[in-house]
Amino acid sequence: MNTRQTRILVLSDMPVEARQIVSLLADDFPQVSCSSDEGHFAADFDAQRPEVLLLAFRHIEHAERHALVLYRHSRRARSERHHSIVLCDKDNLRQAFELCRKECFDDYVLYWPLVYDSSRLHMSILLAARMLALGRERVAASEMLAHARVLGSLGEMLDAGLGAGKEHIDALGDSLQAARAAGDALATGLEFASEFATEFELDLDGVPSGLAPAAADSLAPSPPAAPPAPVEPAPPLPPSAGAAAAALLPAALFAKLRAHVGEASERAIPLSEWVDGLRREVSPQLDAARKLQGLAAQRPACVLVVDDDRFQCKLLERLLADFDCRLQFAHSGAEAFAALARERPELILMDVQLPDADGVAITRQLKANPALAGIPVIMITGHSERNILQASLAAGAVDFVVKPFERERMHAKLAKFLHGRGRG
Repeated sequence: MNTRQTRILVLSDMPVEARQIVSLLADDFPQVSCSSDEGHFAADFDAQRPEVLLLAFRHIEHAERHALVLYRHSRRARSERHHSIVLCDKDNLRQAFELCRKECFDDYVLYWPLVYDSSRLHMSILLAARMLALGRERVAASEMLAHARVLGSLGEMLDAGLGAGKEHIDALGDSLQAARAAGDALATGLEFASEFATEFELDLDGVPSGLAPAAADSLAPSPPAAPPAPVEPAPPLPPSAGAAAAALLPAALFAKLRAHVGEASERAIPLSEWVDGLRREVSPQLDAARKLQGLAAQRPACVLVVDDDRFQCKLLERLLADFDCRLQFAHSGAEAFAALARERPELILMDVQLPDADGVAITRQLKANPALAGIPVIMITGHSERNILQASLAAGAVDFVVKPFERERMHAKLAKFLHGRGRG
């Protein structure tokens, strides 16, 4: 890790002080710049993409206000991980500590006056750079575990799909064998019928040719009074020609049907063998996916709760005490983005109304960021108005819950989007 490559941006309403800070840090951190125009803070942040943000203002309240404005108007401050350090004097140490505890800033440094520890700011930046490096590894590990859970689920689906496919192919083979047996039986019956017809010598009219002459005469029509002129008679059909012609057509059809059934049966055999071979080939990958899923299950899923109502947060903590997840809390939009920069959660519970932002707008911003778009968001609302629900779903939320919370409903919601990890 090369800390000299750490990108640093100084935001300040004191141009002279800002340039002094840049000069102080330049030897150890060459990539340091400053911005002292309030109207360009967000644009300068987006252009510099700092890893460490130093806030040097006359009053610490100004630093807090500009940090919130930056989160609202900067495209990158909300999504890219960075470490914020507020500079203060000895009269504001306690206030700086409280703001850091509330996660408005990540650290504070006693800067005015620089009497006892002139290198303290350098040390804070070094620590911030190390924490950022560890944080990137942690985020990468969190994303890997999230993908491992999905991969494990896909592995189970693939295994189940191959098993179902094999069953269908086997069933098809059995049906084709049954069809072939039925065709053979029917062909045998047709041969028997043909032999029966030949034995009794049926003519085309279906009248037995071997009847007694008297019976044949009685069945023949009376001769006309005046016989017509003699006409050369057509050659007579051989005995049983009608029966043979009648039996020949269905026999040919069934022979063709039997050929098709046999061909289909022969093709079903290699298809079944292909499925068996595919299952053998992907078996190691499926085993690896199951092992990854097992490793991911050992680490509770992280759920980020974004809600400014601390009582509701405590209630959620109690309701989900027996659910296999780890809760993190953010009480504002700025805290939510700071938490997302530290760790990628598997699920977000987002309140619709926040003190510094609109939960629907924050959700829309998350879905616009490729690094965060895959995190499912469940909206929390105290109302069930149709327009709020429609706006939440249009912003990219996957579901919503209405206050007051119900334990079973909350468990069901989380289990649905955490791949069945619930135990309550």
